[in-house]
Amino acid sequence: MREERLIKKGSLCDTDYTDKAIQSVSNAEKKGRVFCPNLEQCKNRSATEDIQCYRRVAQEMVGFILDRKSPFEQAIKEERNEYLIDAPDGKFWVCRNGEWQVVQGKKNAVQDIVDFAIVIIDRQPNERRPFTEDGMRIPELGPSDAMSNAMLDFDDMHAEVGQKNPFK
Repeated sequence: MREERLIKKGSLCDTDYTDKAIQSVSNAEKKGRVFCPNLEQCKNRSATEDIQCYRRVAQEMVGFILDRKSPFEQAIKEERNEYLIDAPDGKFWVCRNGEWQVVQGKKNAVQDIVDFAIVIIDRQPNERRPFTEDGMRIPELGPSDAMSNAMLDFDDMHAEVGQKNPFK
């Protein structure tokens, strides 16, 4: 998972979140600014036509996903459903198959938003939730996270003795 400061406060207009090497603010600073390919068109049309950038909405969604106490996959589904209920409708910039386009309606943009939120977070498949200084997991583990971590522990224990985890 990327560094929280980069996830929640990074600039979506000049940070390349698709670059997996950028995991922290210092990585982004070393690489330098990489402007969004739609930046000029977005600046020219968004204010006058009231178009929202799906990347900005995704970054807001990321904050809510990470603050939830439910398991990661469930938190994504919950946030997606809440967005469909609570967010205002409108026009959205989305990038599909490498091409920027404007789509009408949050129903037509929500999957693009969720997909980019996942790109921003960049959570690795076997990644465990981080610990705070007092040793508590933040957010609290949900049942599927606990089971996932238990399986990773079994993998580690069996690998130490040269065996494969029999529970997989």
